[in-house]
Amino acid sequence: MNVLFSSINVTNGEELGDTPQVSWHAASKRAGHGSETLFIFLDLPNASPSTCADIARTLNDGFTRAPGGVTSALRLAIKLANDRVLQLNKGVPPGQRLEGSISCALVTAEGMIIAQAGPAIAFARSDSGAFEVIAPYDATPAQVVGISPSVDVQFNNFAVQPGDVFVLTGARSITGVSDALISACMAKGDARMVAGYLNANVKHGRMIGLALSVDVAPASMTAAQPAAQPAIAAVPAAPVHGPQTPAHAAAPAAASQVGETVKDSLGQAARSVQRSLNAFGARLLPQETPAELERRSRTATFLLAAIAVLVPIVVGVAVVTLYLQFSGEAERMRLRNDAQAQIEAAKAVADPTQAKADWARALEMISEYEAKNPEDRATFDEAKAQARARLDEINQVTRVQPILLAELGDNAPRRIAASALGVYVLNTDANSADYYVLNAERTGTTGKKVSITFGEGVTTTNAALVDVAWATTNENRWRTEGAVLFNTNQIFEYSSATGRASPMAIPANADATPVQVQAGELYNNTVYLLDTGAGQIWRYPLAGDRLDSGNSYFRSAYNPLKESLDFAIDGAIYVLQRNGAILKYFSRQPVQFTVTGLPDQQWTRVVALALSGDDPNRGSLFVLDAGSGSVIELTKTGRFIRQYRGMQDEFVGAEDMSLDRISNTLYVVTRDRLYSFTVQPSAPPQLQGTPTAQP
Repeated sequence: MNVLFSSINVTNGEELGDTPQVSWHAASKRAGHGSETLFIFLDLPNASPSTCADIARTLNDGFTRAPGGVTSALRLAIKLANDRVLQLNKGVPPGQRLEGSISCALVTAEGMIIAQAGPAIAFARSDSGAFEVIAPYDATPAQVVGISPSVDVQFNNFAVQPGDVFVLTGARSITGVSDALISACMAKGDARMVAGYLNANVKHGRMIGLALSVDVAPASMTAAQPAAQPAIAAVPAAPVHGPQTPAHAAAPAAASQVGETVKDSLGQAARSVQRSLNAFGARLLPQETPAELERRSRTATFLLAAIAVLVPIVVGVAVVTLYLQFSGEAERMRLRNDAQAQIEAAKAVADPTQAKADWARALEMISEYEAKNPEDRATFDEAKAQARARLDEINQVTRVQPILLAELGDNAPRRIAASALGVYVLNTDANSADYYVLNAERTGTTGKKVSITFGEGVTTTNAALVDVAWATTNENRWRTEGAVLFNTNQIFEYSSATGRASPMAIPANADATPVQVQAGELYNNTVYLLDTGAGQIWRYPLAGDRLDSGNSYFRSAYNPLKESLDFAIDGAIYVLQRNGAILKYFSRQPVQFTVTGLPDQQWTRVVALALSGDDPNRGSLFVLDAGSGSVIELTKTGRFIRQYRGMQDEFVGAEDMSLDRISNTLYVVTRDRLYSFTVQPSAPPQLQGTPTAQP
């Protein structure tokens, strides 16, 4: 049997020449078998020429030495090739691994056998014009070659006739090319003509593949079946190649009509342009002799010129129409298969560090697929759950089901302060605050929210409020029960007894003049202000019904404080910086605080911190990372304990948090919602202590 073959290698209209993904191997020496020719197409775009040669050699050697029939030999050969790909992928980052499919076409005296593994694609067209798409998958995506030791091989046998044409490719090697265009090009002649037409007419997208055609049928076949029907069943052209397209899916009627238009137009173009465009004709079609050129009439020349101008326009419009209609589906299938391959790769990894990177990449690819195909979100639900469970295990995440206490109604930045009976919520855009009273079980609010008033019926103030703290007489924290709201130039003392917030000026003097207050705290009847403008912490003791003259915590401005976000006091002072670093001070002296054991190794976007207990030696420090939606619990020396995340990642983008130390209830506020959940008991005392005097 005389088989012609040629490479297809084109991207966005640019022909790239022969590809190392194509190889052929003749004269098999397997005992007991006649001459066989094995054609191999490796759908592995990341593979170098030497790597392609290595894999193809492994496959051919395995086929040559395999005992038994050709089917079992091909199955074993493809498995050996897959094993070789797995070896080459060891230690390679996910985005650079060899993954895809393998297609083989074995030509024997009896016919042709096509063997496919992974998301491979083949096209077959009989001499009578019947066209078929062959893909080794059903509704379930095929197992991608290069990610698992097991690989499924699907076979198709053809009793070929002269004029039959085949094209081998794969999901990684074809993007944005419609099946209608492929069908039209496959009707133009033998393998060399088919490859030439595809290389010339794939103006958008990419196609790499192998074209095969039968020139002379076996004598036995011709004698026995002089009028035999083609083995390829006549089916309508499939709409678009794609890793999920069923082998015999019929295209919509409109697509078939457009496909026929493309086919007819391409035929006319080929017959006409071969005489006028030397560059194109020299490659694909036989040229006219000089005598024929001289005999061409002026009328024929005019008609040819008109056809040369109009036909490409017609063909271009038709092809673009098909491309726009079908390339989206092809892209969807490609994204789905890529995500599936990444999921399988992550499943096979045992090393936690590599597994973390692989699962994170898988989630990124799933998100990209779902963003472009929102109607198909359920496809990866199981994989997402598995990925999150594995990442939670690696990152030591405790998932909690937070209680939604309140819908806050508007989208605004918030600060909160937990009290014994409820939560104060400050809206820093509106300069207003509300108090939400909780039920006894702390599972919800009771009654209506209480809006804090700043005068007779006035619930907002002109002062730019930046923070709020719970005020209580417990442990000498403050003189009244209620809350204190902070501004750069004054505070507002809210008394729950009177239901009103009264302004209290911050004394201005040479020793303590705030520039830009970022956060405020109460401790030992003293107001503490974190001033990022001056790089200082100011202290203003309470003196009766006013604040006494202030003093600075540090003897001079401390530049690291200018990059701070929040702070808390338990006898020592803890300051959270924008980069996630935590500074700890006692009696104006730095205390060693180094975060250790954090699984993620870095913060993404920290916004707040909170403390349990009033002892620098005991309890926990909590950091809210809004980027990952995590509440990280550390000891008060910085050792990682655990991290909490919502079941649905409710804390992503959160604004602030506050801890009720009595009930171990942690409150988290986003721009429009207020949540709560119970944390585990505080960490045990640390072996190394710090002094317990006042800060």
